[in-house]
Amino acid sequence: MQCETVSGGLQGNALIRATWKKMLQQGGFRTAYRGLGMGLMGMFPYSAIDLGTFELIKGTVTKHNAKIMGCHEDDALPGSFATGCIGAFSGAFGASIVYPLNLLRTRLQAQGTVLHPPTYDGIWDVARKTVKNEGARGLFKGITPNLLKVVPAVSITYVAYENAKKFLHLK
Repeated sequence: MQCETVSGGLQGNALIRATWKKMLQQGGFRTAYRGLGMGLMGMFPYSAIDLGTFELIKGTVTKHNAKIMGCHEDDALPGSFATGCIGAFSGAFGASIVYPLNLLRTRLQAQGTVLHPPTYDGIWDVARKTVKNEGARGLFKGITPNLLKVVPAVSITYVAYENAKKFLHLK
């Protein structure tokens, strides 16, 4: 719907209905799931990188704290601020690595609309055309706004998660 919005055009529910009708005409119900495979392909590695990085750094900080304080690791877990910083880094790291997949998926989803007229034959075609027309840096176009969204969201999520574990007396 963002790609179909033009000055003086439909808005609100009328735009939703018109967009849905156009999608059904162009490709049937299947068009509602365009990009699902690519989304899943990006989500699994992102989650693995993010969680793996978070746990690795948290474990390293915990061991370091325990050594300095001379106590058991269960009593040396990072505080909320440190957890937030670790989460911010792990989220940014994971999001940066998989960002090209997200960009390519978005271009596939938006193709053929008023604001994005180019069309692609699939993931390899959009990747080839993006690199050809914009260079390798084109695969990271728009990463800054993405990180401005991801970093605080992941940071807050990890702080809430770790504090919930403490509150529930879980390891």
